[in-house]
Amino acid sequence: MARERPADGPESQNGRAEVRLGRTSRDGVAPSMFVWVERGVRLRPGVARALNGRAVFRFSEEISPLSVHFARETIDVFDGDLKQPDLAVSGRLPDIVHIATAPTLLGIPNPASRHGLAAILGLYRGRVTLEGDRAMARRLIQLLAL
Repeated sequence: MARERPADGPESQNGRAEVRLGRTSRDGVAPSMFVWVERGVRLRPGVARALNGRAVFRFSEEISPLSVHFARETIDVFDGDLKQPDLAVSGRLPDIVHIATAPTLLGIPNPASRHGLAAILGLYRGRVTLEGDRAMARRLIQLLAL
């Protein structure tokens, strides 16, 4: 279930990457992440271009793992796990969302903000774990920032 490509191609959209929705599952959240990533690419195309690699989100709840593959011209979002991602994010869905939506400072949750401090404490207390490329994690937070 790939998203249709615009008639004039992804490069004509102010240099933005094309975001594509791949396979979905009944217990997955790929369509939600697709919309979120697409918004981030529209608002911050430079951050999207700086992302390269594969990220997987693994949830504590009975939700299918979610994967995102960032390449130069395309970003694929799909339900399913990856064996060797560049970045693995694990935790409860609400905790992961809070980290991604916290106000940021230099690409990380801003500790001067109540929401940012709560996100940092969630990481510190192990409610959310990040394994792999920390620079990719910072860029991903910047891309998804509200």
